[in-house]
Amino acid sequence: MGGVVVDYILGVLNTFVALFVIVDPFAMVPVYLTLTERFSAEAVKRTRRKATFVAFGILSTFGLTGLTVFNLFGITLPAFQIAGGILLLLLGVAQLNNSRPRVKQEETEEGLDREDISVFPLGTPLLAGPGAISTVVLYSTRLDGVLGTSQLILALVMALTATYLVLKGAHFLFRWLGKTGLNLLTRIMGLILTAVAVQFVLNGVKGALQFFQS
Repeated sequence: MGGVVVDYILGVLNTFVALFVIVDPFAMVPVYLTLTERFSAEAVKRTRRKATFVAFGILSTFGLTGLTVFNLFGITLPAFQIAGGILLLLLGVAQLNNSRPRVKQEETEEGLDREDISVFPLGTPLLAGPGAISTVVLYSTRLDGVLGTSQLILALVMALTATYLVLKGAHFLFRWLGKTGLNLLTRIMGLILTAVAVQFVLNGVKGALQFFQS
C-alpha cells in the first residue's frame, strides 16, 4: 500500500514539473505586466483568475480525451510520443536560448486593444499553448484508470495554481529578479524541459521498436 502511495505522489510531482516548466510563468511576467498595466487591481485579479480557469478547461479536456482525436487519423502512441517529444525539445532549446516567443507581436497589440484578455491571449496561447497541450496529451497516454486520471488532473491543478501565484506576484518578481533573473529561471526550466522531451522521444522509439518486433 505504501509503495502505491509513493508511486502516486511521484507520478503527480513528475507531471507537475513537466507542466510547470512548459508553461514557464516566469517568462510570461514581462508580457503579463504589459497586457494588464492599463487595468485596475480588481480587473487584473478577475482577468488572472478567469484566464487560469480557461487554461484548465482547455488542458483538462485534452488530457481526458488523450489520443482519441489522433486515433481517428491512425496516429499511434509511439508516433505521437516521438513527435510530441521533438516539439517539446525545440521549445526547450528555445527556452535555453531565450528565443521562445511567448506571444506574437500582432497578438500582443491585439491584446492591448481588448477589454477582456483573459481568454486570448492570456488563457491561450500564453497559458494553454501548443506545448502545454502536447505535454498533457503525452502524459495522458500513461493514465491507468481513475487513479491515473486523478494524477494528471491534480498535477494540472498544482501547475496552474503555481502559475497563478507567480503572475499574482509579477510586480514583485520583476522588481526583485529583473529581466536577468527571470531569463535565468527560464533557461533552467528549458534545461529540464529538454530532458523531459528526450525521455518522451526515447519512450516513443522504444515503443516503435517493440511494435515492429511483435
